[in-house]
Amino acid sequence: MYSRIQSLLITIDRLIAQMPLLLGHEQGVLLSFLFHSLYQGSDEPRSGVVDPQQEVTVEMFRHFIEHFQEHNYQFVSPADIARGLRPGGRYVLVTFDDGYYNNVRALPVLSEFNVPAVFFVSTGHVKKGKAFWWDAAQRETRRRGVAQTSVNRLFASLKLLKTADAEERIENEFGAGALKPIGDLDRPFTPAELKEFSRHALVSLGNHTRDHAVLPNYSHSEVREQIQSAQDDILAMTGKTAEMIAYPNGDETPEILDAARSVGLRMGVGVNPGRNRLPLELGSADAMTLRRFTLHAGSAIEAQCRMSRSGVSLYRSARTMKLKTHARFSSPRPA
Repeated sequence: MYSRIQSLLITIDRLIAQMPLLLGHEQGVLLSFLFHSLYQGSDEPRSGVVDPQQEVTVEMFRHFIEHFQEHNYQFVSPADIARGLRPGGRYVLVTFDDGYYNNVRALPVLSEFNVPAVFFVSTGHVKKGKAFWWDAAQRETRRRGVAQTSVNRLFASLKLLKTADAEERIENEFGAGALKPIGDLDRPFTPAELKEFSRHALVSLGNHTRDHAVLPNYSHSEVREQIQSAQDDILAMTGKTAEMIAYPNGDETPEILDAARSVGLRMGVGVNPGRNRLPLELGSADAMTLRRFTLHAGSAIEAQCRMSRSGVSLYRSARTMKLKTHARFSSPRPA
């Protein structure tokens, strides 16, 4: 039922976005966008090697950047935000989550348009060279012909666990080698590759916790450890310091924000769609919970970009209400 309502609201938003963008001022905004993998073509996400997620191709990524440059948006880095953005400007922050090696495919496009991006890395996966549990689950269930409804239930149940427990369950169900990457498409960077990647002038690295930890599943001390360990790992592997955190699964409770601040982070991003109003005060709730749009290959990138620029969105309003209701009735995390 919720998915049908969501689809209807998005359809209405697309119709609104066809109108001239007079429904909301475009000045004084920072728009942030979330990507995971980048694919060369539509065959790769459907290969069964990875969880396809957004199915965004390199060419779609290029169209996304072209759209905002044509409409006079300035692409910025975390360092640019930290220095302060003009209150009347219009900006875009490009982000990638997880630390997939296939993110190197973004570099030619970023270089072509001189666009910076921040790559949020789950450092434990980089150090150990292991696949992400959701890719392993997608691959192994597909091999066995498991119905999609059962796959969805498996994913939902694994998100309620600590990463180590989710990985243990994957190995118990699908074998000890289930978390071994198949190839360059599903593997994370190696430490040496990440170091080289971080040297690119347009690349910033961000904190995505050590184990891609869904943080509400962890105690307060474990949350801080996950974030601090990722900070330490990034510095040790690359000599760079992460200035921003992306919360795995988008969980942003006040306790999680405090843990991020306690290790020196003053900016963070979630997965709730929406425009970020300027100016931003570093360390504030707004700066620590920046909204991000997620683009999908299922509809035209141009239309999705127009929707993100619009000041009115029924879907965003409904999603925000849903998240607030969920937070109000959620159980407190153990100490």
